[in-house]
Amino acid sequence: MSIGIAFSLILGFILIYVSFIEIYSILFRITGLTKIKSRFQAISLLTNSGYTTSESEVVTTNKLRRNIAIASMLTGYVFSVIIVSLTFNLIATINIKDLQENYLTIIIIFSIFALLLILFKLPFVKKPFEKLIEFLARKIMKKDIAENIITLLDIYENDTIAEITINNVPPMMIDKKLSEINMRDFSINLLLLKRDGQTQTATKETIIQKGDIIIVFGPLKKIKKLFISKERKSDE
Repeated sequence: MSIGIAFSLILGFILIYVSFIEIYSILFRITGLTKIKSRFQAISLLTNSGYTTSESEVVTTNKLRRNIAIASMLTGYVFSVIIVSLTFNLIATINIKDLQENYLTIIIIFSIFALLLILFKLPFVKKPFEKLIEFLARKIMKKDIAENIITLLDIYENDTIAEITINNVPPMMIDKKLSEINMRDFSINLLLLKRDGQTQTATKETIIQKGDIIIVFGPLKKIKKLFISKERKSDE
């Protein structure tokens, strides 16, 4: 195998590896994790580096996230073996003369690799890529786009701070004031409400509407019971 082909294969697999980090980050984000937590989980699992128990609970307590985690660990292992194997083979066969004869080819290969990495980070490339992966993932996972999206912001022992995007107002909340719902019966406290991009003060007269974004505090199971349909909960 020539040096040019060897370098191309190694850098090509590294590029694919980086792409999988983005793909698994998007998949975790679809399940309700924040962008930062999604990326952290993807990198940790793909590199098999592990993380703390409190962070792992976010994945292990959800069936869909567990399946994504298993797939990402297997992907990371396979690519690690391939990249390490190719690198050792290159080191075992390379010599100074080969480097001198192919230095221009090596520079071109590294330049193309760097250019592709830069392009991948640009918004006009990254955003369509993210939308495509999200579209395909939702089709495969059959995640109802009309379902409310629960994003876990933080975990405090048995309670959770969660952001909920209201795509479908729960039946018990339709045209009901907060005073009529009394979320505290579910041990849930409403911390913040955003409507039309503006933060509003939630009062007893407030009525939850489609498109609202609310931040609540309480047990995750009860948050899901209140805001997610029975069809979705049966899958978790």
